[in-house]
Amino acid sequence: ILVGTQMIAKGLHFPNVTLVGVVSADTSLQMPDFRASERTFALIAQVAGRTGRGDAGGEVIVQTAKPDAPAIDLATRHDFATFAALELAERKAFGYPPFKRLLRVILRGPTTDGVLERGKELASRLARARLDGVEWLGPASPQVARMQGLHRRHLLVKSETPTGIQRALSARLRSSRVN
Repeated sequence: ILVGTQMIAKGLHFPNVTLVGVVSADTSLQMPDFRASERTFALIAQVAGRTGRGDAGGEVIVQTAKPDAPAIDLATRHDFATFAALELAERKAFGYPPFKRLLRVILRGPTTDGVLERGKELASRLARARLDGVEWLGPASPQVARMQGLHRRHLLVKSETPTGIQRALSARLRSSRVN
């Protein structure tokens, strides 16, 4: 019996493994990240690859509350082509890579209010700059809202071209510390 975290899935070879279980396979789908489905699919596919390498064959059991989620369903069927097509269509519809460029601005400071106000100020600067082809989300609370004693917020800038990201930066997105 081998028990481990997702580190077990990352390229290690354990001979004679005939059964692999993935517990709470849908946990990573809850992450606020446009890559969550891709990471879930990859993890299930990688861990499934740990079994059945010998003559005895192998079995993978996936525990999930969302068996119909495309990342889980298609990973268990080893259907990368369908997953990739669905994922690319979704990323195109919502403006994520590879169809748009992203810039993530991380705002940090000693108070939540100060960080939030600075984020709103930066979003306001972007609005006033009226940059064609540039849009933004936030400021929003990241998954870890406080780190090393500092409150955090993110501002995500999207553009179809690197030039749009450069124009957003020149609209004074480079910020000083939040007070």
